[in-house]
Amino acid sequence: MSSKIAFLSPSGRSLSMRPPLAYLSLSAFLEENGIGSDIVESKGFSAKKSLEKSFEKLHRLKPEIIGLTCLTTEVLEARAVAQRLHKEFPESTLIVGGVHPTLRPQDLIFENNGIDYAVMGEGEETSLELVQKILANDVSGKTMGKVQGIAFLNGKKLEITEKRPLIKDLSVLPSPNYGKIDMDFYTKPDIYCIRGVPISGFYFFTSRGCPFACQFCVNKNLFGRTIRYKDPVKVVEDIEAVVKKNGIDGFYFYDDTFTVNRKHVEKICSELKERKLDLIWGCETRVNLVYKDLMVAMKKAGCVQIDFGVESGSEINLKRLQKGITVPEIKNGFKICKEVGIRTFANFMLNTPDETEQDVEETIQLARELNANVSIFNVTTPFPGTEIYDRLGGVPLEDYETLGPNPTSFNVWLSMIETKYKLSEHKMPLGTLLERLNKEFPSIHSLSFGNPKHLARFLNNMAFLFKPSYIAKLLKSKHRKQYLDFLLHVSDYLKAQKNLEESEDQ
Repeated sequence: MSSKIAFLSPSGRSLSMRPPLAYLSLSAFLEENGIGSDIVESKGFSAKKSLEKSFEKLHRLKPEIIGLTCLTTEVLEARAVAQRLHKEFPESTLIVGGVHPTLRPQDLIFENNGIDYAVMGEGEETSLELVQKILANDVSGKTMGKVQGIAFLNGKKLEITEKRPLIKDLSVLPSPNYGKIDMDFYTKPDIYCIRGVPISGFYFFTSRGCPFACQFCVNKNLFGRTIRYKDPVKVVEDIEAVVKKNGIDGFYFYDDTFTVNRKHVEKICSELKERKLDLIWGCETRVNLVYKDLMVAMKKAGCVQIDFGVESGSEINLKRLQKGITVPEIKNGFKICKEVGIRTFANFMLNTPDETEQDVEETIQLARELNANVSIFNVTTPFPGTEIYDRLGGVPLEDYETLGPNPTSFNVWLSMIETKYKLSEHKMPLGTLLERLNKEFPSIHSLSFGNPKHLARFLNNMAFLFKPSYIAKLLKSKHRKQYLDFLLHVSDYLKAQKNLEESEDQ
């Protein structure tokens, strides 16, 4: 099938081990409907080198349509890339989708920017109809105004069409087009798939949507508050296909709240056991959706870790954040996981709106008490689609170059937070607070084995690696040589990864 559309991955993600799941689904859906596609990315290089290599691929493909995606932190990069694409591929139509175009299409669709259309929200059905119109050269303003879920310039005016209904049954979607990306890269052993556990793994969705209303989260405005599911049999078929083709030893369910539907989870666990895939896996859920019998079933099916958004140890702060959980529920969820033998990953938030010094101290005390295998403290940043962003009245796009995942320097990032986006009520310097927390809850990059607290945290995190079942899995794995190399050189790997992430001019 000849390729009509090329999906270009942002070059800033060139080192990321997380695959472009949206592109994989879009590509499969288009090809099922007779439209050939490619996913263009160049992995393992600095952002600058990755971009050049990707443009070389685009020149070889000469696609009629080029698709882009971007987060809020990537908008300025997307604009620059769009300008270059418009210059080098003047005959190609440019489409952008993803988080930011869904929430603020006006930041990408304007005169002389080069981008022709934005796909807003769930992309499969909208992209198919839009691409069909473009390929048929049926692109009048009147025609495009009837395509649900897009934004475009109708003359000189931004037109946002009627919202497209969400796909009710995700089982109608074909299996993702895994052959379109470098699966050898994405399935290399690393510690990011199931965070903190070296494993050759991959990511899978079983649902879309989140029914909760957390003040800091944008997801409810992307896939809606109604959860829609994929048939558990199809979910596990997709997993099994990647096992057979790429020999993965584990995976991560990328759903917002995996255990919100017990029957769905139970069916997936049953299917995993029936097929005897012998995989380990992780997921994310809420502490008030942890049930002992369900955790036992999940563990028997291979679950080794659950990631939780704890956010705060303060009841008052949890209510401010509209988290919908309580401190006793947090403690109970972690207690059950510990009893069952499932690792825990705890995410905490600092710099939340109106946060007091007492809120911070209660959060730190709760982190100590929970003693999760991994504890991460995140500094709250306002993003479009959240109540926190609306409360501030917006954030200039140029600020996200500093607030994004790869700021020019930690000090520059910290200074911007302190001077422009200090949301908390307390006057505690964030730099001092983060330094204090890092002494007790060190990141993987700042471990000091001469520090007793660091050593205790490390052993708590790494105890899993010495389990006979995990060692046996590595020894019989298709990737066993890669595991050995990874474990022998893990410190060099982490240093190299950190250096590459911080440098874009190499």
